[in-house]
Amino acid sequence: MKFIITFLFFIFYFSSAKADYGYLQLCEMLRKADYCALGTIINVDNNYFYFQVDKYLLNQLEKDTLQIIRFQSWECAKRYDEYKVGQKELVFFSKSNYVIDDYELLGYGGGDEYELPIFQDTIKYQSSFGKLVNYNLDNFLNAISDYDKLMKEIRGTSKTISKKDQKAFVQKSEIHKKLIECRSNLHSKEFEIPKTGLIVNLERNYLYVDYENKLYISTPTTDSIYLEVEDAEVWKQSNYYVVRPKSGWTRRWLSIYSVKDKNKKANLFQQIFEVIELPDPTLYFGRSIKDTINYSYYRDAVPSVGYYLDDFHKDENLEYKLLSYEYQIISNDNIETYKIKSEYGTKEFQDRLRKITAGDKISMSNIFVLYPDKKVKQIKNKTVIVRRK
Repeated sequence: MKFIITFLFFIFYFSSAKADYGYLQLCEMLRKADYCALGTIINVDNNYFYFQVDKYLLNQLEKDTLQIIRFQSWECAKRYDEYKVGQKELVFFSKSNYVIDDYELLGYGGGDEYELPIFQDTIKYQSSFGKLVNYNLDNFLNAISDYDKLMKEIRGTSKTISKKDQKAFVQKSEIHKKLIECRSNLHSKEFEIPKTGLIVNLERNYLYVDYENKLYISTPTTDSIYLEVEDAEVWKQSNYYVVRPKSGWTRRWLSIYSVKDKNKKANLFQQIFEVIELPDPTLYFGRSIKDTINYSYYRDAVPSVGYYLDDFHKDENLEYKLLSYEYQIISNDNIETYKIKSEYGTKEFQDRLRKITAGDKISMSNIFVLYPDKKVKQIKNKTVIVRRK
C-alpha cells in the first residue's frame, strides 16, 4: 500500500511539474524576440554554448559567433537533447540589458523553446514538455522573413498591424497564421484603479523628478477636468494622469480645474507635493534586506534590487534592475570572485552558490543599477553573512 501511495505521489508530482511551466507559443516567441539567428553550435563549456551564425533573421549583432548562456534542464522543462558540437538550430535570444556594454546573451522562456533544432529540411519547435512539433524549414524561414517585413514599419511605435495586412498575412500559409495568431493578446501593464473606494493622503505626498508619476483623480466627471503642476509635464493616460516634474528638491502644487474654466477662477482641488530624486534602491537576498541572510536554496544567495520602505515592504511600482556586479564569496579566508552580468549568472556561479556554508560572507562591489527613470547608477557596496536554515 505504501508503495502504491508513493508511486501515485510521484506520478502526480511530475505530471504537475510538467504542466506548471507554460511554454511560449511561437507567436509569443516572435513577438518577444529581439534577435533570431540560424547557425551551428561550434563549442560548449560549463556555462555557454558558442553559436556560429550563418544568417540573422531578426535584427543583427556585429558578431559571427555568439556566446549564449546554455539552458539547464529542470523539473518542468528539458532541452531537446544534450548540447553537442555540430547541432544546427535556430535561436531566439536577447541581451541581459541594453544600457551598458556589460551583458550576457540569453534565450527566451524557461523551457528551452528558444532553441529550434534543424534536421535536414525540418525544423522542430518544443511546444510543451518533451513535445517537438515539425515544420518545413524553408516554409518556416519564409514566414519569419515575411513577419519581420510586416513588423518593420510599426516596431518601436504605438501602431498596430491593420486588419487588412493581418488577413493577407494569415492567408499565406498555416505557419504564417501561427506566427501572428496571438497579436491580439498584446497587453500593457495598467495602473490598477480601486473599484470600491480610494484613500487619499491630505498631507504632503511625493513626486519623483524626471519620472512618470501616476496619479488617479477620483471625480464623477474625470474627463471634464485637467491637472496643472508648475514646472512639470502633465498628460492623461487611460483612466489616470501622469506627472513628470522637470526639477527636484522643491514643492509643487497640483491643481485641478474644470476644462471649461479657462481662466482658472475656480480651483476644484489642490494638494502640495514634495518633488524629490528617485530613492536609492536596496540590495536584498531572497526576501531579506538585512546583513545576515537565511540560506536554504542557491537562489537565496542571488541578489536582487528594489526600493524597500522597511524590512518587509517593497515599493512594487518603482522598478529597478540589477545590471552587473562583482560577487565575492569569502570562506575560511579564501576569496572567490565572479563577474555577473545577468539575473542568475552562469551555471558555474550557481553551482558554487549551492556549496555556500554557514558563516560564509558575500561581498558585492561595482554594482550598476538601472533606475526607473532609465538612468544607470552605481550603488554602494554591500556585505552579508550567510546563516543556514
